[in-house]
Amino acid sequence: MKQGYRLIIVDKDGVLVSEFQLTENALAQPEAFVAGIQAAIEQVEEEES
Repeated sequence: MKQGYRLIIVDKDGVLVSEFQLTENALAQPEAFVAGIQAAIEQVEEEES
């Protein structure tokens, strides 16, 4: 059985921004997963401003 996937978000300089573990449970709740990604992106945008 596969353990799932890991989604790693880095900025344009290759610095780690956020990391998400994609499991069957996470994929079963796409709204919560997408909300987590959006929050990570918004946090990076605020830090760059």
